[in-house]
Amino acid sequence: MFKSTRKQTAIILLTLVILLITMSTVLASTYVGSAKSDKFHYPGCRYVRQIYDENKIYFSSRDEALNAGYIPCKVCRP
Repeated sequence: MFKSTRKQTAIILLTLVILLITMSTVLASTYVGSAKSDKFHYPGCRYVRQIYDENKIYFSSRDEALNAGYIPCKVCRP
């Protein structure tokens, strides 16, 4: 029983660490654009999944994206 509890605790801690790392990445890059387009999106927008990793451009603010010449996505409306 003790080994089972230790294993469950380890799994919970690992899950929390992964969640914290993911959240810090999302918060650090609030918006995502593409080098091949003029639109920017929220990181969770369905169109971000279609952007190749090498073409992704990250913006920390909406104003930064607008000043770089990007326009908001009409789907996620950032």
